[in-house]
Amino acid sequence: MLKQHMRKLVFFILLSLLSTYQSYGQDFDRIDAIVHLYPKKYKSPKKLAEQISKDFDSELDKAKALYSWITKNISYDYKESGKYYTDYANSYKSVQHNPFPSFRSTNYIDYHRDKSGSKKHLQTEKKYREKISKRVISSGIAVCEGYTQLFKDVCDHLGIICFYVLGNGKNQIHHIGKEYRSDHAWNIIEINFKKYLIDATWGSTGYYNIETQEFVEEPNYFYFGTPADVFIKGHYPNFYENSLLVDIISKEEFSEAPLFYQHEKSKDFNLISPSTGILRKRDTVTQEFIIEYDQPVYSIVYLVNNQQFNYKGKISYDDGKIGFNVDLSHPNAKELIIFINEIPMVGFKIE
Repeated sequence: MLKQHMRKLVFFILLSLLSTYQSYGQDFDRIDAIVHLYPKKYKSPKKLAEQISKDFDSELDKAKALYSWITKNISYDYKESGKYYTDYANSYKSVQHNPFPSFRSTNYIDYHRDKSGSKKHLQTEKKYREKISKRVISSGIAVCEGYTQLFKDVCDHLGIICFYVLGNGKNQIHHIGKEYRSDHAWNIIEINFKKYLIDATWGSTGYYNIETQEFVEEPNYFYFGTPADVFIKGHYPNFYENSLLVDIISKEEFSEAPLFYQHEKSKDFNLISPSTGILRKRDTVTQEFIIEYDQPVYSIVYLVNNQQFNYKGKISYDDGKIGFNVDLSHPNAKELIIFINEIPMVGFKIE
């Protein structure tokens, strides 16, 4: 079973989730049972909103029902990337600065009207977004832009405050140390003055296997209402206030940090050392790792360039901290993934 998961890790293009998040387990089980009976496609976001409104009363249940339907019925397809964008961008060649000024506020309907196009820009952008959303809900395929836009549009019809957030996504080892750019989108909803971070794309039906060019279904609820201090490990918003954090983490810190695999068990895991996600063999051929884990550790396995090694070295225990050393001298070593109790916890780039 572990080797099967390891093989899949190499081909993770969308995300590297191997577990299902259960913090909303009972609620989602109840909601899923109802949403499971819904059609797999709708003609418009409004039609889905009407169905949800008939079956659920509270805004939180409605948002969960929407998340449940999207994550089970929309598949990620790279071919959808950039659909309609060329026509949209061409209509704004006269705009000299940010072609998406509205995203600063995270709500594309509400932005400061200046020289960038004001009313005309708003109308064109609204049509562009609606076109994407209708395509997603009727075709069942999307990239992150489509997932996020559909979630927002249905929330708008449900009367739920919802924001469209742009930022940088980090879910692959090769993302460690990469230059910052906006390449991902997600949502924030606000219910009873509480904000929830939601990524329906990463919480959808799994991951894209580049070898088979298929979407592997593994629905999960980890990315509905994910705690902000956990969410930031894989998402960095263009405007930091959308992180919902008080303490500032710089873009450089986010980029150079290790890759943390996010799932239920990762809540119990904490990496003390090293703090960087880039390990350099020229500095040392043996890297010391110090972790904290709130569960008994019965297995430490590490993967170097997809080759499995069962850790048999010395393990130190000091005031709840666990220490061990990993040999980085393997030929052409580029990537390191550490598994605790057969579950991937953290990944590093080796240079």
